[in-house]
Amino acid sequence: MQERLRIHHGIGSRVLLDSARDGVSYEWSPDGSGHVFHVHIEPGPILDEILRLRRELNVFLFRDDENGATIEKQWFYTGDREPWYDSDTGTLTLVSSRTLTYHPGDFES
Repeated sequence: MQERLRIHHGIGSRVLLDSARDGVSYEWSPDGSGHVFHVHIEPGPILDEILRLRRELNVFLFRDDENGATIEKQWFYTGDREPWYDSDTGTLTLVSSRTLTYHPGDFES
């Protein structure tokens, strides 16, 4: 199973970042009652757009099978706290307070 992170604009669901497409690494872990994401990204147009739309983001994890078919999609609510970027470490941090998980049949690929 492969996992990829996607950050979407909440209005219209335009994909701003796809870790597989954009060659970006990330880590995520539970943090109290939510989750925290650390995305390693260089300054540039992708980061600029994410920070410009920081109040309107949706964060997803897609889990795909070996054939590339999505078998699970997990949505993370990030509206309680704006993301921030640490230029010293090249890390974009996003915090989620809630999550929902979808399976095939619950969403369109």
